[in-house]
Amino acid sequence: MKSFVYISAGFLSLVSSTEAYRPSRPNDLDFTQAQAEAHNCGLVCQQNLRQYEVLDRQVFGDVPFDYEFYETAANFSHSRPGDMLKLRQQNASAYDIPPGTSLWTMQYTSVGVNGTNVPATAFIALPYTKVPEHKTPLVAYAHGTIGVVSACAASSSYNGFDYHSWQLLTGPGYAVVATDYAGLGNNYTSHKYGNPVLNSEDTYFSVVAARKAFPGAFTDKWAAVGHSQGAGTVWGLSENPRVVSKESGDYLGGVSIAPSSRLNDILTAVPLNVGWGFGNEVVNIFQALKFPIQPIVLTPEALKRYPLMYELQLCDTSQAELNADLPNHGIVDFTPSITQHNHEAYIAFQNKYGAATGRKGYKELLVIQAIDDEVINVNATKAAYEDACKIGNIVHLSLYPGLDHDSSVAASSPEWLEWLDNKFTGVATRDSHKCVMETRSVLLDTSR
Repeated sequence: MKSFVYISAGFLSLVSSTEAYRPSRPNDLDFTQAQAEAHNCGLVCQQNLRQYEVLDRQVFGDVPFDYEFYETAANFSHSRPGDMLKLRQQNASAYDIPPGTSLWTMQYTSVGVNGTNVPATAFIALPYTKVPEHKTPLVAYAHGTIGVVSACAASSSYNGFDYHSWQLLTGPGYAVVATDYAGLGNNYTSHKYGNPVLNSEDTYFSVVAARKAFPGAFTDKWAAVGHSQGAGTVWGLSENPRVVSKESGDYLGGVSIAPSSRLNDILTAVPLNVGWGFGNEVVNIFQALKFPIQPIVLTPEALKRYPLMYELQLCDTSQAELNADLPNHGIVDFTPSITQHNHEAYIAFQNKYGAATGRKGYKELLVIQAIDDEVINVNATKAAYEDACKIGNIVHLSLYPGLDHDSSVAASSPEWLEWLDNKFTGVATRDSHKCVMETRSVLLDTSR
């Protein structure tokens, strides 16, 4: 029987795996034919769900969902943002993570809509060794889209939802704190998907809490790396005035890879009727916030199925295919009037919760963008870069030819890992105080 170290509000106890875990995950829940049909999900829809739920579960592997850990901590109501509420060491041998890495899961207090406190969860990955007489450099990692319901917590995945991403950091000796974002894992509040402003709060306070979890272990300096949804988060973090305070330490800047920073620009560059799988998630963006303007995205038939995403706790793959059997994946016919209405909703959201929309950037930002990215269009990122630079923010944009959305993280790692090293060691880099956009060359161009 394996055991886990569990720390809550300053006391230490041992919790056996049989006590900590239930034998299934929320997104393992089966459904009845009657339940599906009540939501306009017929036989073909049900077959699709069963097929794609299998793919969802592969993202999480054989690691059971720790229901007790993700429950809201008893001491949450009296906590302050950045407080560490729960800390649990995991059996690293049960996970597919770099050898020698120790893995911890943490619940902490973050900030949500209108400044209210919300619980959030994260994992902390510590490298095997450190440089003698030196503290370990800390990087906050913000992951890409995994889902919008509570079952979809990166910290509950067998590899921390790594796709050649955060694990690139532990080898060079960085400690990683990776937020799930509020609403993923813990269900106290709904997840505010694709929201650079609110997601940046979760990232910021994960660092404050990680320092309380491991006092004196990390360097005062810290940085952030994010991909896709997380890249928008890191861009939002650079514009979050909290980073100039010393509560979290000395924030050096961030790396934003394929940033989902400005919703209207992204959906204008790649319309929803092309990227079908994002229909439910776009609806979630607005419904989770009870936003004053709700866009018209899904057909009435698809809207009847929308609650199944929550009832069955569908994560990214299965929710994306929930409407696969419907014409145009359940996306409405964008008439001129609907297009105008949606534009107003997207712009309103973008201005309030997006990044690179006129806010001051407090720290330097390195943006990585694949020219052939099929999810985040290069022109949307260029527009965000240009607008940020116009108001004096320091952004470096590196364009990579021949890469898609997911491959851009690992393929560009030599650049962004060197950038991080320079930041932590204080090495001055060329053009560090001005905006620069460059296209990177390929070592071996096989397209010729």
